[in-house]
Amino acid sequence: METIKRLAPLFIKPGICLLIAIVVIVVSQEYIISVGPIKELEQKHIDERFQRRGPIDIKDTAQVVIVEITQNTYDAIPYKWPWPRDVYAKVIENLNSAGARAIGVDIVMSNPINDAASGDSALFRTIRKCKNVVVSGKTDINEGNVITQNLGNGANESVGYQVTKTEENYNNIFFRADSAIGIVQIPNDNDGVIRRYMPYVKSATNDVLVPTLSFAVLNKYYHLPGFYLPGNTSAYFDLNGLHIPKFDNTSMLINFYGPSRSFKYIDFAQILDDHSFKTKEELELGADVDEWELIDKSMFKDKIVLIGSTMPEDKDIIPVSFSMGLRKGDNLMNGVEIHANAIQNILSQNFIQKESVLTEILIIILFSFITFYFSSGIKRIKFKYSFLLEIVNLLVVGGLFVASRQFSFYLFTKYNFLATIVSANMAILFAYIGSTVYHFISERKQKGMIKGMFSQYVNATIVDELIENPDSLQLGGRRQNLSVFFSDIEGFSTFSENKEPEDLISFLNEYLSEMTKVVFDNKGTLDKYVGDAVMAFWGAPIQMQDHAYHACKTALEMQARLKILREKWLSEGQPVIKARMGINSGDVVVGNVGGTQRFDYTVMGDAVNLASRLEGANKQYGTYIMISESTYEMVSDKFFFRELDNLVVKGRSKPIKGYEVLAFKESDLPENVLQAVAAYTDGLNLYSKMEFTAAIPYFEKALGFNKADGPSRTYVSRCKYLIENPPPKDWDGVFHMTTK
Repeated sequence: METIKRLAPLFIKPGICLLIAIVVIVVSQEYIISVGPIKELEQKHIDERFQRRGPIDIKDTAQVVIVEITQNTYDAIPYKWPWPRDVYAKVIENLNSAGARAIGVDIVMSNPINDAASGDSALFRTIRKCKNVVVSGKTDINEGNVITQNLGNGANESVGYQVTKTEENYNNIFFRADSAIGIVQIPNDNDGVIRRYMPYVKSATNDVLVPTLSFAVLNKYYHLPGFYLPGNTSAYFDLNGLHIPKFDNTSMLINFYGPSRSFKYIDFAQILDDHSFKTKEELELGADVDEWELIDKSMFKDKIVLIGSTMPEDKDIIPVSFSMGLRKGDNLMNGVEIHANAIQNILSQNFIQKESVLTEILIIILFSFITFYFSSGIKRIKFKYSFLLEIVNLLVVGGLFVASRQFSFYLFTKYNFLATIVSANMAILFAYIGSTVYHFISERKQKGMIKGMFSQYVNATIVDELIENPDSLQLGGRRQNLSVFFSDIEGFSTFSENKEPEDLISFLNEYLSEMTKVVFDNKGTLDKYVGDAVMAFWGAPIQMQDHAYHACKTALEMQARLKILREKWLSEGQPVIKARMGINSGDVVVGNVGGTQRFDYTVMGDAVNLASRLEGANKQYGTYIMISESTYEMVSDKFFFRELDNLVVKGRSKPIKGYEVLAFKESDLPENVLQAVAAYTDGLNLYSKMEFTAAIPYFEKALGFNKADGPSRTYVSRCKYLIENPPPKDWDGVFHMTTK
């Protein structure tokens, strides 16, 4: 057991690092839990990689050519829309005569054209004759289902699958011509951007897996059956011996070559306009210019040709992952070119390889350990200007963020490797936060040791009471009305980081000695030190009627003493500190609490907790002495006060009024302070009547007299908030504290 206790500290830091890594893994891995903002951020990083990489010029080397239907096409064809379908038949025949290897028609033809049946028949015959044409279809899809077959080795993998019977025509009347169809629907991500491409989809109509347009065209290109599906392994889709890396379970990631029109485009009318076809212009002018004869037909030789519309009216312009980042909307691309990108990726084997889950997990663990141990090491260094060390710490952490991002850009640009960046950055951030929390807890532990040392000191009046009444050493206590005081140094954690342990203890000794002396001079009982905090009370063990007066007097004298000490510390090069104080009067239980071997003379009860909360509440108002309403009622004629708020402190349900103690009644406050308080009081009256807009000028006027007036600054912010977020009509003006 002793060995375990001795070795336990050695495992604390590694345990924290592993815990951080586990948290990051859980929230970043979609197969465990899907966190929308994290997923969207990773998607944006994918887009950013394309932007940083820039376009790749493939116009002259691509194996895909796009035949587009444009406004010029509409102007050239002498028929009304919808055109007789024999114009498509003629284009397909001309492309085949030029040696096109496969043709994809990215136009869904759901219904026959009644007044041009011969045109439909012509297209039907041409598709059947050429046997290299894929028509487009649409269907209700379910991308989550794949056909699987047990391979007998413990792995479930889907294999190439041939559909031979179906009654569905997938919204294209020409499906029966060759039974070669490709679904043109492309899944977009939750932000509407196209990044992925599915090899096939499952029709919700007849539960049949159907190739998407690009893969159906590739089936023609590789002389595979029309409904042939690529094999689906854990990491790849397999098509004709090609391993296509999977992005997720159902899709590949499209490696966009550039913005819209990165591929070679040619107008549909140019291919249509051969010696047997007359364009509208030729008919009107009696001219005969065969544009098809002027085209370099070698551009189609052994190529895949995609026919599609680029007319804005067809609404087939879709946001994609690639953006030049020059203006809004420069990531829009015609649907036909998205299919072209997917096809070209496969033909040139220009795939994006995603980082494996195992690699990502190892990187998360690595960054968690590196960041935590480095950050912790920096925080342990003792240096007079510790904030400089923290700046170094933040710079290094920021450098890790930048380095990981830049490395991910390099891997993507150079090797088409997609390294997940969000999870790595989360590991860095969480590890830094973890090291900060760990360091803070260690500091609190050190403050606890200081508390244990100073708690041995008691007020001499307690010793006198014990000598006269030895029976009071018994455990237990009695109920009594007292005034309880708490004080705490503002920003002590930051302050303590800048000091060596020996200097810190020496400083605290001086500070606590001076504060304790003020307590003793005012007949108070020092309860305990909690690190830099002082707890004291008045009214026991020696009873006094004016305990509230002595408590408030002590607070003012402490602030006066601190002002003198700050001048001394400033001359010695010491940091300037301030202390916040809270006072409450009420019934408490006072007596000896502890065991038979060790006990303390202390007070307990709700009134004690309220005094502590009032000390902390000063932070909300920028004040340094706050007392409760019960204390105020006992000393209202002896000090100069101002009302702060009607508030509910954390841990309580009933509201109390808080007051700031400004000075002794007989003191002469500076004129600017008096003017500031007067303006503040007018503003507070308006605030309580829900006249927030009218109240703001008074609080700002108070700040004009005294720019350090914390309560006025607080109420300016609060009024602005309440103007934008009006409270209900029955608003009681109570402010609820959510922190101690």
